[in-house]
Amino acid sequence: MRALVLSLAVAIAVGAPPASAAVGIYCAASDDVLKLSIESGFSARDGRKLVHFRGIADVLAEKAPAAFHNLKLNSGMLKQSWVDNDELRLQIYTDTRSAEPFEIFELSILTTASGKNPHRLTGRYLLRLSAADTKKTAPRDIVLSHEAAVFCDIK
Repeated sequence: MRALVLSLAVAIAVGAPPASAAVGIYCAASDDVLKLSIESGFSARDGRKLVHFRGIADVLAEKAPAAFHNLKLNSGMLKQSWVDNDELRLQIYTDTRSAEPFEIFELSILTTASGKNPHRLTGRYLLRLSAADTKKTAPRDIVLSHEAAVFCDIK
């Protein structure tokens, strides 16, 4: 009986899908407007939930607000994430809170896995920076809107 249980445990462990072994993601982009580096782990309980999200976004464009020139990203800024088989989507948001003008940083990342390497995802990011005189003012002025390539690796 003990040998049967041990055999079943080994068979289950060997037959586990590779995605369950993933421990985290790393994403990067680099162009004339944005240098981006993000990493995050996957939750041990729910292999699709991101934990310990962190990164750096250096917005290089001259017209970008100074608050976003060297922005340290953290878990509180990750507003939405979607990790499903061959797709990864992230929505990152932060603002200058009580400063005037009120400035907003929004970064959307959409990637899909390539057929050759399921652990390499490529896609696009959309960076949008906006400002307003106060937090309640709408509509906001778009200071910068930029889209470019991004890649992510599942580790």
